[in-house]
Amino acid sequence: MIPGIHASVAGGLDRALDTLTELGLLCGQIFTSNQQQWKGRSVTAREIERYIGRSITVISHTSYLINLATTDKRVGLLSAATLETELERMNLLGIKWCVLHPGAHLGAGEENGIKKISSTARKILLNSPENTGILYENTAGQGTTVGYSFEQLAQLLELTDMPEKTGICFDTCHAFAAGYDLSSEGAVLETMDKFDDTVGKDRIKAFHINDSKKECGSHRDRHACSGEGLIGLEPLRFLARMPEFTEIPGIAETPGTDSDRAENIEKVVSL
Repeated sequence: MIPGIHASVAGGLDRALDTLTELGLLCGQIFTSNQQQWKGRSVTAREIERYIGRSITVISHTSYLINLATTDKRVGLLSAATLETELERMNLLGIKWCVLHPGAHLGAGEENGIKKISSTARKILLNSPENTGILYENTAGQGTTVGYSFEQLAQLLELTDMPEKTGICFDTCHAFAAGYDLSSEGAVLETMDKFDDTVGKDRIKAFHINDSKKECGSHRDRHACSGEGLIGLEPLRFLARMPEFTEIPGIAETPGTDSDRAENIEKVVSL
């Protein structure tokens, strides 16, 4: 894997590039706009220039407010509009992928939620800039969220039916919380074989490398620092060394500062 972190953009989007360079990282993840607000920000000419000329791989993470499966019409319209503007900002910045939490069906049922997410995502992607796409992130299965099973991820990709503009961001903590064991080398192999059979390893375009504070199958999303949770350091290292993931970003979203996250990913993937 290519080591990276979720980097702060305090002081400007281009500040994240400085941070990643200073930490010796080859990739990173950012929020291109405030993740807790519907209203998106504009990007500056300086930010565009810096990002277009960068040598570091960057992916974005969409707003936490987006829920493409919602039963609330207003939230649905805002979610679609926010995702559309995210893809437009990414295009200006030369960013290919954004990570998207699929959404929560809020009682309408998982099948309805999956169909609604994929249908809306497809409409947006059909009209989005050519060199942008969405990575569905697997979830822990808290509440009514969908995307916690490999079967559901496969269904989202199949129904969206845009393979060049969709993929998966595989979060290790979420998978573990959803019931997929990753706490030994054997468990990693078994889980990744299951993913390959159901979805396809080639659909993984990024990893979130996070340990888990909660038990396997707990359906509780609680990130832990690498080696300080119930997955453990060696299984994460084993996953990171798998040859099929050599060129895939491995992003630490662990607690603390950018420097703390860099230390965490360095434990897993040598810088």
